[in-house]
Amino acid sequence: MRSPETGAARSIWLVAEREIVTRAKTKSFVISTALLMVVIVAGAIVLNLLTGDDEPERVGVVGQDAVLSQTIEEVGTATGLSIDVTEVASPDEARTQVSDGDLSLALVPGTGPDAFVMISENSPDPALDGILRSSVDQVSLDRALEAQGVSAATLPRATITVEQTSPDRPDEGQRIVIALVGTILLITAIMMGGSMVSVGVVEEKTSRVVEILLATIKPLHLLWGKIIGIGAIALAQVLLLGATALIAGQVTGLLTLPGAAIGMFAAVIAWFLLGFLFFATLYAATGAIVSRQEELNASSAPLTVLAIAVMYSGIFGIQALDSTLIQTLSWIPPFSAALMPIRIATGDTTGLQIVVTFALMIAACAAATWFAARIYQRSILRTGSRVKWSEVFSLAR
Repeated sequence: MRSPETGAARSIWLVAEREIVTRAKTKSFVISTALLMVVIVAGAIVLNLLTGDDEPERVGVVGQDAVLSQTIEEVGTATGLSIDVTEVASPDEARTQVSDGDLSLALVPGTGPDAFVMISENSPDPALDGILRSSVDQVSLDRALEAQGVSAATLPRATITVEQTSPDRPDEGQRIVIALVGTILLITAIMMGGSMVSVGVVEEKTSRVVEILLATIKPLHLLWGKIIGIGAIALAQVLLLGATALIAGQVTGLLTLPGAAIGMFAAVIAWFLLGFLFFATLYAATGAIVSRQEELNASSAPLTVLAIAVMYSGIFGIQALDSTLIQTLSWIPPFSAALMPIRIATGDTTGLQIVVTFALMIAACAAATWFAARIYQRSILRTGSRVKWSEVFSLAR
């Protein structure tokens, strides 16, 4: 004899399987997924072109002064500016190359032994100007000491060590990108998946299919089957798009996929599941309280506004993670689903906060599921005018 638990699981799975097969075969789902993949790949290529490695500054030196050329490149490297020094045959050629944009600056010997003329099309870049002046001073000093019989290499050199109060996080940028992409995909899945849940509920009500289904399965089994089935489709789409983004980022050189980035992707998926569950159950309830497709936008408007607020908190909150508002929202579901992955990526949180906010999000999902289940059970067979929100809360008691 089949146990009630086995029967419930089978009913839920049959509904979920039906949703997966039906939704996965729709042209709109296939086309939208393919277009999003194309957009991700194209975006990675364009971003790589726009943020590619900067070309080094090209500086010309008239005369065969290998020591000066080497010093300029070494000083530039020490200051974080890549400089490519090339030898130029004459001052006239140096002026021509600067005017044509082939050289950023050029050094031409002046009237004195240690005098130089700096040729620039416009006002020279302050950083590059300082590097050239420092290099000329250093070479001139070394040569003056050698003229007095003193080797500059034997003189003691001052050393400077760097002490960072906030050590660099080399993978932080990549983790932030993954967290932001995860937030955008979460909202996309909520908008598309949540809409599919609510629309599916209304379609079954208007076509009377729900009456046939409820003759064989319980309302909660139907609800959970729809959420799990559509959730599986949404998760599969997110994983496909996420994998596309990671592969495109690695191929274009935007991502190196360190272990921290992979862990960040796992954290994004965990928060995604909770965020989607929270909204999907409530979208199912909004579909249950209406009887016509035309009424669906009005009933789901509060959820849509909340989803947009969550998206904006993630996108704009990254600019002010230390603000009181963002830190407060990070504790509050469902905003934590968008903000916590970003705060984890930047290291702007503690292990305790991660655990507590995750637990709070689970509790919020449980509360949303309980609320939606009661509304769904009591409204799914109701037809006629839309149930008002004041009635909705009374039904949930």
